[in-house]
Amino acid sequence: MLGGLPAFTLTDQTGRPFGSRELAGKVWVADFIFTSCQAACPLLSERMAEVGKRARHLGPEFHLVSISVDPERDTPERLAAYAARYGANPMSWSFLTGPEQAIQATVVDGFKVGAGKERQRDGAGAGAAADGGPGFWEIFHGEKLVLVDRQLRIRGYFDATPEGIDQLMSAIGRVANGA
Repeated sequence: MLGGLPAFTLTDQTGRPFGSRELAGKVWVADFIFTSCQAACPLLSERMAEVGKRARHLGPEFHLVSISVDPERDTPERLAAYAARYGANPMSWSFLTGPEQAIQATVVDGFKVGAGKERQRDGAGAGAAADGGPGFWEIFHGEKLVLVDRQLRIRGYFDATPEGIDQLMSAIGRVANGA
């Protein structure tokens, strides 16, 4: 056990409050994405869909949670459209957003996963203003899948590789069986 999660409530892709209260008593896997991401996020979402298929025998005792690290743009409607691309059923896979402060408290303080944005100022680079102005924001986030047990304790961080997914599935089995 790698630590407990503090209570949190965010908003899911249906516009309803969703958080630790709804997840208590379930085994679940979380990841951190944003809908405009073109690099790691599509792969993370594909891997989450795979985990959901492989763990479907656990039924309502298992849940997937994808938390947006771009809450300014990722509205519930935008998350719902993104979720549909991956065949996500809102009864078993929640996509969460909320105020920036709540996202940071949940992701960084709770899950201990790096996330945020930084202003790019490389002078001549894409997005940088010619006058040395603000440039553009680059969003960054951890790319691990996080296993959480029924008592809201973090049980492991797993790579989104085929080997990492196999390790995660073994760990899900152990945690679901009370180990």
